[in-house]
Amino acid sequence: MNKILFFLPACMLLCASPVLAWMGFDADTAELVEITPETVPSKGETIVVHDISTNGNVSCLVREVVLSSRTVEVRVTTSEGKKRVLIMESR
Repeated sequence: MNKILFFLPACMLLCASPVLAWMGFDADTAELVEITPETVPSKGETIVVHDISTNGNVSCLVREVVLSSRTVEVRVTTSEGKKRVLIMESR
């Protein structure tokens, strides 16, 4: 029993997966982006958008989420007030 209690925390650390990003592109610029979290965000949620070409992160407020069979449109507003439409692969 003591061996199980010793190895259980070690196994949990080894099995922990890193936070993954969700790949897509900006509808206006066609630049690749990643968003965190990996799940479909909801209206009013703040997400982090990573622009791959500039290697920069921007916090955005989700204005609307439009689901279709193949894509998810995430319409966001950046902290500077710029509106963007992110096209993500459907989950």
